[in-house]
Amino acid sequence: MAAPTLEGTTALVSDRYILTFEAEADVTAGQVVYESSAWKVKPTDGARKDAIGVALTTAKAGKKLSVVCRGLVRVVASGAITAGSRIGSAANGKVQTIAALAAPATYSQAAMQAELDKIEQWIGRAITAASADGDVIYALFGWT
Repeated sequence: MAAPTLEGTTALVSDRYILTFEAEADVTAGQVVYESSAWKVKPTDGARKDAIGVALTTAKAGKKLSVVCRGLVRVVASGAITAGSRIGSAANGKVQTIAALAAPATYSQAAMQAELDKIEQWIGRAITAASADGDVIYALFGWT
């Protein structure tokens, strides 16, 4: 069987961190989004492990929008956030603090999974602080 042919001389598809998706629900610029189906996004509805970026543009359901998948962005906090803290997605496409990892009191499967979930939910780091729900902060995001 012959090796597959790539379009160019490399497997690289894009070296940019801004991608175009279709909004599967209404999305507002600055909301954290997740891929709800192939090339379609929705605002996050809580702490998620599958958030992929921040909407750069506003779009109604069924329309195209730009999503940044890495970089310095402005996002809305769901509550108080300390500058430098780890952040993850929250309801309504906002961000929240992700608690630091801690050794569980008992090493049960559930306790270990709760700690591992913190790692998977981590999407970036707050650069500026928020004092309340609705505050806009700067955050450095880097999904993997």
